[in-house]
Amino acid sequence: MGALVVIGAAAAGALLFAYVFQTTEARQAIPWYVCSLMLIPVGIGLSAINKLNDLHSNSDGLNRDERRRLAGIVDEKLRQMYLAISFYVIAAFVSLGIVLVGKDLPAVLSWGVPLIGGLLFICILSIGFLLAQIAEAHKFVGKLKNRKESQRNKRKLRARTGVNPSR
Repeated sequence: MGALVVIGAAAAGALLFAYVFQTTEARQAIPWYVCSLMLIPVGIGLSAINKLNDLHSNSDGLNRDERRRLAGIVDEKLRQMYLAISFYVIAAFVSLGIVLVGKDLPAVLSWGVPLIGGLLFICILSIGFLLAQIAEAHKFVGKLKNRKESQRNKRKLRARTGVNPSR
């Protein structure tokens, strides 16, 4: 499903940019800000990496097996984030190269503009994926805090009622 969304975003961006490029009279190179738009998800991705790394340190209240499973999940998500950030940087550099070469060789723009459009739409669409990763990390940390608070309240209640707190 995710691959279809990415392919759809790339196709939509390529078609839109190709149409806009064909209908503009000046046929100028893509503005510089389009390349910088591709780097917006890098900041969000770095924030997601920070939140995921916080999960390694905020694992209080988890037993050894839960920590081991959590570490595996976090490491996989971190790998995905690093791959995503690498894609954004490569897409920005490819687009920058097309813009620079396209000023001297207009023929490059005929295939380069749809490519830039596809890459830009993929970058913009993936912001939702990054925000979902951050939200998932926040949610998990919240569950850990609630669980810890619940355990503390149970211990206090058992101590007040005289029930054996070791159970």
